[in-house]
Amino acid sequence: MQQPDRSQAPALPAFVPFDILKAQKHDLVHGIPAFSISAGSQEVIRIDFVFGSGSWNEEVPLAAGLTNRMLQEGSRFRSGRVLAETLDAYGAYLQYEAGVDRSGVSLYSLCKHLPAVLPTVLELIFMPGFPLAELETTVRNQQQQLSVDRQKVSVMARRAFMQAIFGAKNPYGYQADEADLAALRPDQLARFHKKNYTTDNLTVIASGWQAERALEQLNKALQELTPSFAEMMAVEHAFAHVTTGRIEVPKEGALQHALRLGKPMVGKLHADYMGLKVLNTVLGGYFGSRLMSNLREDKGYTYGVGSAILSYERGAFFTIATEVGAGVSDDAIEQIIKEIEKLRTELIPAQELDTVRSYLQGVYLSNFDGAFALADCFRDIHFFGLGYDYYDAYIGTVQSIGSQQLLELAQQYLAPDSLVVVRAGS
Repeated sequence: MQQPDRSQAPALPAFVPFDILKAQKHDLVHGIPAFSISAGSQEVIRIDFVFGSGSWNEEVPLAAGLTNRMLQEGSRFRSGRVLAETLDAYGAYLQYEAGVDRSGVSLYSLCKHLPAVLPTVLELIFMPGFPLAELETTVRNQQQQLSVDRQKVSVMARRAFMQAIFGAKNPYGYQADEADLAALRPDQLARFHKKNYTTDNLTVIASGWQAERALEQLNKALQELTPSFAEMMAVEHAFAHVTTGRIEVPKEGALQHALRLGKPMVGKLHADYMGLKVLNTVLGGYFGSRLMSNLREDKGYTYGVGSAILSYERGAFFTIATEVGAGVSDDAIEQIIKEIEKLRTELIPAQELDTVRSYLQGVYLSNFDGAFALADCFRDIHFFGLGYDYYDAYIGTVQSIGSQQLLELAQQYLAPDSLVVVRAGS
């Protein structure tokens, strides 16, 4: 039997195209748009209730996040404990999401129990009570957590970085403190809820076993609900002049420094976004990246370092994040800049680029593995106004982009003097 040649890496497998299972459009009562993705053999269902508002729509800081958090603390008719026990009895549970652009609740349930669970979920979402005692307890807990978190160099670096990128008053950059939490009142949360958690501001996505049937059951439950209409005003926020250069965030006695480097970046709708995602992967987007090879494997400065391009609906940014020993943070910054400069001056070797292609193709395949993953991928394009051809274009870019194109992107977007460099713990 012939032994494999272990001195040579095995050939990378060819990518096999496949058809993505697409979400199907439905219209529910009260004009609510809905989408279904029926997949999987387990009789479970996830229903995402997504509202088109988040902290971007706040009149007072933290109203969006705390409104979403308080949904689980009781309705106008039943306590939070009773609501939770009702869901637990059927093996259902909820996840809450409050972002900058959108907020919502996701229900996970056995399909056979969905008709019994839905009335409780709709009561919780559309008829919250915002009880004062529970609000005060929640605020105290979050104040304590925030007080602890704000002493961590990683949190200090992130807060300073986001303010530098977007501006301290912009919802993408604003960083809350304990006083913001203390100032919130039940009537402010009720006002935010009334304006934003409405049937005409809602999109529903059902994924899992017999998702179309789940939407039929939801539609029946929604008929008992009085339609509501958003009172939102179009809210615009200024993006401050972006800070560049070095920002030092002191913390006496810190044994580690947290580093954040980055800048505003083009978002998902820009023609260069997909190529920049490939470039970012080479730099710091996977375990074999250049930053990991340098700072972790070669220098031993850190357990982990990564870079990413994150796209919100109204803005995007590029970031590099790591924590290193206090005595090596200066050199760590120099090494990060060195790796960026190499991308701007040297072509990426073909073998390295092929490895990155293989990695990204594997991630691409895993992103569509299962009904809930398919729903997440649909959300990632739908709320940006994109169609499934976005994914065709992305995998096409991964397979075809060359080293010369990546060099040009690095030269255009990654000039070191365009970056903000934050060091917390100095």
